[in-house]
Amino acid sequence: MKKRKLTKLITMPPIFNPAFIFGLSLFIFVAAFFPVNSFATKIPKGPFYIVKVKKSFKSALFDLKQGIEDANYSILAIAPISTGIKGIGYKIPDLEVIDFCKLMDGYKLLKYNMNYAAFMPCRIAIYKEGKYTVMISFLPSYFSKFFKNNAEQKKTIIAVTKQIIQIMDSVKTGF
Repeated sequence: MKKRKLTKLITMPPIFNPAFIFGLSLFIFVAAFFPVNSFATKIPKGPFYIVKVKKSFKSALFDLKQGIEDANYSILAIAPISTGIKGIGYKIPDLEVIDFCKLMDGYKLLKYNMNYAAFMPCRIAIYKEGKYTVMISFLPSYFSKFFKNNAEQKKTIIAVTKQIIQIMDSVKTGF
């Protein structure tokens, strides 16, 4: 009997392929150490981002301030608008406006166009509306369309917009 030569290459199933195992390991590592929402944040086309939560005003305000600080922003001012209006004798639901900034991001925009100062610092208004606490912010990605932007500005604008959205969403979903 004649021996036949084996002409067909023996291949491993894809699951045992070293490249597949490396790629899968890399995917698991990235997924474990970087939250999925940081990659998947969708930027709305309109000028505002609004989030409603079923939390007390004080609890949502605390979580919002914590989210801003956790994202490495500096809180520049908290304007207690409703306290002032109540102080002059009018009734209004709880309302505060938080101004916050990362100076480096501000610099990246202002060094090319000082007109960005009209939209700075970042701002989120938070108020009570019935059983909900509502947060609203004007998004940098929207107002940036009024200016000519270079690559560095575009990158900064997108990053800041996504961070604002993530901060507001974190009040709803938790940290």
